[in-house]
Amino acid sequence: MGRDWTIDTYVLYKAAEVNYDAIVFLNRIIEEKHRVTFDYEDCIKEQYKRCLTKSQCERKGGSEALKKWFIFVVGSLAQKYSGKLYKRYQVKLKKLNFDQSDWPFVAVCAHTKNKNLVSEDSDYSEQIKEYLKKEMNICVVSIQDSLKIR
Repeated sequence: MGRDWTIDTYVLYKAAEVNYDAIVFLNRIIEEKHRVTFDYEDCIKEQYKRCLTKSQCERKGGSEALKKWFIFVVGSLAQKYSGKLYKRYQVKLKKLNFDQSDWPFVAVCAHTKNKNLVSEDSDYSEQIKEYLKKEMNICVVSIQDSLKIR
């Protein structure tokens, strides 16, 4: 098996919009048998499902392929960890106004060997990225930069 990837829902929305880099990244996960991280509490899975539903309702061009990707990943490539952040991280992230809906992604990513979180969401400001790197060794990478990681 390959790497562990923590993938922000933003990436799925981009794939549904037929963003080439997002599609290549998600396909590479399947082709190279990487793992996609989820939380035991199913917060990430539920966010992904909401993304799929919204994309289908809006008739996004990549929504059907994304649905198939999701079903395959959940059935074959999912790796689960705790989605609960330690209190000390919660306090600091709250002070930094980091959206709590993103906390499970950070918590899960902290448990992985690779510690790569893929997102371009504005919630991941430079200040947040610096904090995550310094305190948790988590590297937030863009979709395009994720394609360079092997």
